[in-house]
Amino acid sequence: MEKQQGMVVSGYGGFYQIRLPDGQIVNCKPRGRLKKTFSKIYVGDRVAISFLSDGSGMIEDIHQRRNFLPRPNIVNVDQILIVLAWRMPAYDLLLLDRMLVIAQKAAIQPLICFNKIDLLDDNISQYQKIKDAYTRAGFSVFAVSATQNTGMDELRAALSHGTTVMAGQSGVGKSSLLNRLLPEENAEVGDVSERLRRGRHTTRYTRILQLPDSNDGFIADTPGFFIIELPADFTAEELAQYYPEFATAAPCRFESCLHHREPDCGVKEAVAAGEIDQDRYQRYLRLLSEIQEREVQYR
Repeated sequence: MEKQQGMVVSGYGGFYQIRLPDGQIVNCKPRGRLKKTFSKIYVGDRVAISFLSDGSGMIEDIHQRRNFLPRPNIVNVDQILIVLAWRMPAYDLLLLDRMLVIAQKAAIQPLICFNKIDLLDDNISQYQKIKDAYTRAGFSVFAVSATQNTGMDELRAALSHGTTVMAGQSGVGKSSLLNRLLPEENAEVGDVSERLRRGRHTTRYTRILQLPDSNDGFIADTPGFFIIELPADFTAEELAQYYPEFATAAPCRFESCLHHREPDCGVKEAVAAGEIDQDRYQRYLRLLSEIQEREVQYR
């Protein structure tokens, strides 16, 4: 039986849409035997399919996954575009730092995108301070306005290769960004509630779409993230390795330094000297405390 290789780009009602290398989309169901080895098929899975006489297909094999992101479930991601809004809803840098840690732990390249930059008003210096902190930490930061089509060319270039998942709170403008990146998709745009200052979900299931004028650039439209918790097996000792700016600090006295209460800590010295952003360091301590409290709870 001849098999074709493809990527799961969406799934609904027990059927999965598989994109073949030539761009053809095939509606498929999985073989029953796959349930013995795979509990579920995820968007992003690389699979082998066979064709049926009616043009639909059967998923015969699921290839090994490179990574996995929960909530929403998606696999084999190359980049995560973390979208924040400058206002309506207000940006949450602690949520951003959580996402950055989760992405790096999953070996996924994170990109930071501030949308609604047209609402900056007189806060340019505040935005620049935030951008400088994350740029110095080694992250790429993009400032865009989906409604005014500002900064989109630079963002498109960053998304032109590999599979990127778009993540962020509801209401930050992911659907508006998607409309700019994929104008033919015409994604439904949700208004932000003036009273609650939070958005309404518009994306109801995860799907992967090919970017125009790109042979291997794809973007995943997802229902979005609200509250993200670090993985249950995440330890206090490993948190610091996902703060790239800490690696540039002078060595600490203790190899297992948590950069909190320990003496002769190179990271704390770098914070005091202004070499590491003070606010981001304080958010690191909040995440560290959260992990330590959880470790105590489950001992």
